Amino acid sequence: MIRMPNLSRRCFLQVIVSGAVSRRTVDGFSNNDFWNSENPDQWTKEQKDKLTTNSPWAKPVSAVVPVYGAGPGISPQDRRTARSGSTRSKTTPPPSFPGVVRWASAKPILQALQLKLPPQLSDYYVVSVSGLPVIGGYSSGGSASDTSPEHAFDALKEVSYLEVQRKNPVQPGEIVQDPNESSTIYFGFLHQFLDLMDAKTATFSTTMGPLDVKVKFNLKEMKYRGELAV
Repeated sequence: MIRMPNLSRRCFLQVIVSGAVSRRTVDGFSNNDFWNSENPDQWTKEQKDKLTTNSPWAKPVSAVVPVYGAGPGISPQDRRTARSGSTRSKTTPPPSFPGVVRWASAKPILQALQLKLPPQLSDYYVVSVSGLPVIGGYSSGGSASDTSPEHAFDALKEVSYLEVQRKNPVQPGEIVQDPNESSTIYFGFLHQFLDLMDAKTATFSTTMGPLDVKVKFNLKEMKYRGELAV
């Protein structure tokens, strides 16, 4: 699991997530795209990369840790450290973490990545978050160091949603970390709680410590071989 540096909240730890592509893909794809016109065994590496990072089923996001400034109530030593970090930041850019949010259970994503989802997610729509720092300590009580991933994910369910337009948001029934890729987390939403057939959009959101992720999927574009692929 990727973890952020152990920095105090008093140093104004902030992570900004931007999903710019989710705002510009409203009408940017068509049925003529390669995933509808070519067979999966003909897809090139570049095409697979596009489908899995910037397509109707995949939205690139980035987490940026800005300069840490000194805040009220911290020690003089911490203030000196914050000031020195601020000076360095004029020449050194803040760390950035590129990631991607995917509708992982969609057939074209499964085919492009040759992905097999964990078996406990077979009855779920699955949205994955990959590449972003995973902030520990979601549970109430205890420190991040003594909080197990299972308990952390139980608490993460409470701040994660998939919301279909004009419907009540649904929380995940399962959250699973990819056993082969620790920076990927799968969020499973039960089919029976979501009616996607006549919906136009679905918005996924979650909060990991100071990290907020929110991505809108245009369901009208998520057509594969003439059918909605989710």
